[in-house]
Amino acid sequence: MTEQHEPNGNRPRLGPVIVRVLLAVALGLVIGALGTSVHRYGDESWYPGMALALAITVTAATMCRAWAGYGALLAFAGGWVVAVQLMSLRGSGGDVLVPAGTLGLVWTYAGVVLLGVAAFLPASWFREVPVRGSENRSEAAASRSVTSTEPPLGAG
Repeated sequence: MTEQHEPNGNRPRLGPVIVRVLLAVALGLVIGALGTSVHRYGDESWYPGMALALAITVTAATMCRAWAGYGALLAFAGGWVVAVQLMSLRGSGGDVLVPAGTLGLVWTYAGVVLLGVAAFLPASWFREVPVRGSENRSEAAASRSVTSTEPPLGAG
């Protein structure tokens, strides 16, 4: 695993990294609790709550990875797992938000799989530097541009 460096080549300061990791944990707790609350919404034919819960899980995980790298993604995943597992326990009245049925298993395991998917997305999607060779393509496109400062062909 490679370290992330600032554009000037220095290592990032520790303070902002800690803040990002703590915010990622908080986001994981919120998304895990929200997804657990809505994953059973729907009827026997279709569960839009499950689709929404899984969509916000993979979206937030991808955002954390793009925002601060693998450390934030790992922190988000930890918060998500803690929220989902705590809400799977019996409440004070004996009720359970994540029953041991098909929906509960799909929510728990598909969510973990989607966290893994976010971890294995191509690194080039999260780079802030251009890909090699893109400078040449942009220069070639600029030379074909109709807004060129060169005089038109045949003019003087």
